[in-house]
Amino acid sequence: MGKKVVLLGRAGVGKSTLKEIIFEGNNPEELMIHSLAPTRGMETSIYSWLDIELSVFDTSGQELKNLLKDESEQLIAFGGVDIVIYIFDYEIWHSDSQEIADEIKEVNKIMRRINKQAQLMLIFHKIDLIPKIIRNNVKILTYQIQNIVNLPIKHSIYFTSIDQDYIYSIHNAFSEIISRFSEKNFSLKKALDSTISNFSECICYITDYNNSIIVQSKSNNFNINLIYETYRIFYNLSRDNKNSTYNDGKQHLLNVDDKILRMLMIPLEAPNLNLKLLVVATESLEEDLLNNLAKKILSNLNIY
Repeated sequence: MGKKVVLLGRAGVGKSTLKEIIFEGNNPEELMIHSLAPTRGMETSIYSWLDIELSVFDTSGQELKNLLKDESEQLIAFGGVDIVIYIFDYEIWHSDSQEIADEIKEVNKIMRRINKQAQLMLIFHKIDLIPKIIRNNVKILTYQIQNIVNLPIKHSIYFTSIDQDYIYSIHNAFSEIISRFSEKNFSLKKALDSTISNFSECICYITDYNNSIIVQSKSNNFNINLIYETYRIFYNLSRDNKNSTYNDGKQHLLNVDDKILRMLMIPLEAPNLNLKLLVVATESLEEDLLNNLAKKILSNLNIY
């Protein structure tokens, strides 16, 4: 089953960076250091995501205004589209929220004219730049965006950042978006959430054969500062081809600053579903915790 996804947004808001992290499995730490070259025109990439094939169209932010005026370009971009993801960041919203809102409404208008079945999603990126008093109350910000945009989008707004304290938000946003169209993604997410809710201080995620994190979940009390560290460790192991050393089904103690992180990587061996690894980690020193969590997750996944 094929699905078409279009990424829209102005130049510099992070469209290509998000695509590189989610679909290419690239290390967000490196992308923060080495900026990507601006997209020119419209770049198309094909990705396998569990039970669906995604055609991802990354549009040039510098040419967005032309796209919204040129009907032939609109037909190319929005024809047969399933998901339109409009990405904007805090700086742009803070300086010109009404203009961004008008742009979002224009995108929605064009999208509905060409394909009424398409769904519009909004990603508010770089939330680490938002003042803390606002950042800690996302409901207020969601209400503000919805009020200004004046579209029924309350449950279609996601807040993300590649900052180490918020990296979890990127994978969570795309996992939830894709779950709307992928029954397998939805069932995997449900299995992880229901299992880990009974465990303390844990995080778990499933990767594909591109080493991209396709679904994840965490305990409510998992140290948010360690989330980025688990990703960084995994990305570094993937980059250095050390996965085979660690995905042996055994627990490994990893030193993260002044903390010891216990990590377990288990091969899922499900290439037909493009599922490579189950990764579980905890800051707890309880040795049996990860084994019990992994055992219950594998039992609930029902992928074999």
